[in-house]
Amino acid sequence: MNKEKDNPQQQMQDLFSQMVSQTSGMFSPMDPLGAMKPLQQVAEAWTKNPQQFADAMQDWTQQIGDMNTRIWQDFLDRQKENDSKENQSAELADLPYFTWIREYYKTYTNWMEQQIRDTSGVSEKIKEDASFWSKQMLSALSPNNYFWTNPEAINAFIESKGETLRHGLQNWLNDQMRDGLPEMVDKTQFQVGGNLANTPGKVIFRNELIELIQYEPMTKEVHEIPIVITPPWINKFYILDLKPKKSFVLNLISQGYTVFVISWKNPTKEMRNTSMDDYLSLGPLKAIEVAKAITKSKQVHAVGYCIGGTLLASAMASLNHPDNPQNGNVKDWTLLTTLVEFERPGELGSFITEESLEYLEEQMSKQGYLEGSQMGNTMRMLRPDGLIWHYFVNNYLFGKQPPPVDLLFWNDDATRMPEKMHSFYLREYYLKNRLCKPDELELGGYPIDLGRITQPLYCVSAEEDHITPWTQVFRINALVKGKVRFVLSTSGHIAAVVNPPVDPPKRSFWASDSNQSQEPEAWKAGIEKKDGTWWPDWTNWLDERCGKMIAPPTMGSKKYKPLADAPGTYVMES
Repeated sequence: MNKEKDNPQQQMQDLFSQMVSQTSGMFSPMDPLGAMKPLQQVAEAWTKNPQQFADAMQDWTQQIGDMNTRIWQDFLDRQKENDSKENQSAELADLPYFTWIREYYKTYTNWMEQQIRDTSGVSEKIKEDASFWSKQMLSALSPNNYFWTNPEAINAFIESKGETLRHGLQNWLNDQMRDGLPEMVDKTQFQVGGNLANTPGKVIFRNELIELIQYEPMTKEVHEIPIVITPPWINKFYILDLKPKKSFVLNLISQGYTVFVISWKNPTKEMRNTSMDDYLSLGPLKAIEVAKAITKSKQVHAVGYCIGGTLLASAMASLNHPDNPQNGNVKDWTLLTTLVEFERPGELGSFITEESLEYLEEQMSKQGYLEGSQMGNTMRMLRPDGLIWHYFVNNYLFGKQPPPVDLLFWNDDATRMPEKMHSFYLREYYLKNRLCKPDELELGGYPIDLGRITQPLYCVSAEEDHITPWTQVFRINALVKGKVRFVLSTSGHIAAVVNPPVDPPKRSFWASDSNQSQEPEAWKAGIEKKDGTWWPDWTNWLDERCGKMIAPPTMGSKKYKPLADAPGTYVMES
């Protein structure tokens, strides 16, 4: 008898060691050893509780036994049915070989996830991180991802006389010359400034970090208070101006709003020392100043999306400092799927540890920035089944081409992150959660306290958001002093925002004024779910706040003369 093999503690250590070795190659955006640390901590907790491990293994043995009995009984029943019918043959996918593999994988996946959830002796954060990384491993090991365990791929190979794998091999070779991950979109069908980002407008200001686009009016009169939008700089601004039917910007202009949008420059290595302060002062603060001058309005309505919203929240706290002479420039504001409290930042938080940041900072120090593809790959790993393995199977096992989807084209049009800014953002916002701690950060020359913000806020979150979880977005209610109208839309981080009215409605939403004492689930339970998009609810809210109707302002001014047609030049930089 091998005592080492029979030792349950050693068995568990071996199991997790295998998981680490099988999957570490997938996690190139972050330090693989740091990423897998939560799994090791769970394994160590199990070794300290042999009874829990013994119970888990007994449960596993019972589940596997029940599964085997069920599969073989079902197979025998099918054979009896086939014997009674002439020329009846079993489908390849129904053979016990494939059925057993599928069911074993499903049983193992559910068992592993349950055991991690039930682990005692570790924090909830460690269990969440361990669950995240185990799902990465389990997604990679799905039998659907491999030719000999995917009966549909085998059938397609036979029917095509091998053409599916020949085309798949060519797709794989093409991807290896790119970045190694399967392509998600046919890029040949889209052109920025052509069939995307084609709402008429002018670049009316440019500095080293932004181009500011002013869009041409579509109505005889417009609201006197303009809207200034700060989009995320992880991708390019035209997520808010895709095809006309989806365009967030066009929807506003068509209803009589004057709209300005920031288009961020794609940083180079020469910009490695660009800071968060630079993004604040050269970005939304400068855009607000220019928009006010052109429209001759004393105030603006400010909008921020994702990390652009986090920056806007920082700007609002800076602007509301009593010593800031620009205090009062923003009348009210809107946040779209934005975090300001990072205690539980969702699955992305599993990547952000001290070990992973040290690794990331070492990589950025070599090139002066985080490459856009590195960030993109990290985001894809948050949804590996849909954003990696689906395309792996489609492109390689079936030899198909990815579809032409405008949102996926935009998603792949990633930008770089300057070293100094990105390190500050990940450390100070994510790791230390200092934005929500009064006066711990200083930006724009003033200490930041979200509690100084008194302007009304319209805050949008997404029910299935894996980047900014809606229950965490909700925490802003307890941090700002202004009245908050909170909205929860069905769908995810992008689709909940790029959410035009359609008939019949694709999505639905909850919306009401909230208060500081409410918990997110209690707030949701207390209001009625409405069909459709939140866009009309928002514009009704804006109508009450954006002033009287006046003649449209000029496109630019004597000081801020038009420099180029929209969508400008920065958005074209690769």
